[in-house]
Formats: sequence, C-alpha cells, structure tokens
Amino acid sequence: MVGTKVHVAYEIKDPPLIVKPNDEIEGKIIITNGEKKDKKLKSLFIELFDMYIELVSTKNLETGEETEAWRDQKKELKQWDITSGEKLKSGEEKEYPFKIKLPTWQKKKGKGKEGDIYNKWHLELHFKQKTSMVASRGSEKIDGTCILPVKGAKFTPSFGDVKLAKKQEKQKKAEEKAKASGSESSGS
Repeated sequence: MVGTKVHVAYEIKDPPLIVKPNDEIEGKIIITNGEKKDKKLKSLFIELFDMYIELVSTKNLETGEETEAWRDQKKELKQWDITSGEKLKSGEEKEYPFKIKLPTWQKKKGKGKEGDIYNKWHLELHFKQKTSMVASRGSEKIDGTCILPVKGAKFTPSFGDVKLAKKQEKQKKAEEKAKASGSESSGS
C-alpha cells in the first residue's frame, strides 16, 4: 500500500499540565499537501480514543481449547469534524483552528493487578485527513497523534506534565509502603 504525502500535524494552545472530563482543548491542525498534484480535502477531523491492553479469552470451536492473550483495545469516544470539501494545492500548507470539549471517560483496568505492565490505559487524540479512500494521520503518524495528560495513564503525554505517570507510580508505592508499615506497627 502506498502512503499518502498529505501530512497532518497539530499544535495545542496553552497546553494544560493535566486534562479532565469536560475540559476544552484549543489549538490548530496543520495540513500539508506534499503530493505532485492538487488534492480535494474530503474531511479533516479529530478522534478521541480510549486505548488499553486487555486479557482476552478465545475458544477454538473445533478443539474446544481456550487460550488467553493480551490484546490492544481501541475504542472511539468522540469525533469532531473540522472542515470538508476544500482544495489543497500541491505544496500548500494550511492551518485550521479547533476548540474541542472533552467528553467524560472512565479509566480502564486490565484483568491483571493494578500495576500490571499490560494495563497500559491512556487517551489519544488522532488528527486525521481524508483526501483519498482511507482517512489517515499522514506519513508520520506520530505528528498526528496526541497522548493526553490524564490521571491514571501509563504513557508519557504529548504535552502537560510529562512526568505524570512516574509521579503517580511513585505516589502509589509511597502509599503502599505507608500502609504496610502502618499494619506492621498495629500488629505488635
């Protein structure tokens, strides 16, 4: 499959350290047509995904054997349409401002322990364009992907408090240590 040369990137205006449900995020989407010919921008949109890894059981219908495996899960929470039907000239770069209000969400927990390395829950914004048959973030997907700084996320966010996941882990360990030493002293 040949990749598109229509590239999508984004900038967040005044990025917050952490985002919560119903917060607004403002910024701009930058779209560049690197193709040799003009393209019609069928649509430009933002999608919010709930991403995590979950232990999934599957059963072989022939043998009846059941197996478990960790699988990536991706659930779309919301989509915001930015523009459609515009013409992008060859070599042209255009900017589109956006302001979105985040919906409510619930942190997903894997079937493993709370600190399970497979429980990699986080929220991602995907900035996508559609100039051909398939919508895409462009040739450099990372430029069109924004990992949000949300409490409980196991990934380093694209903006905000980049040490959030480490701080949360450190705080959790300190709480567990305090709880363990508290139960030891009450037992004597």
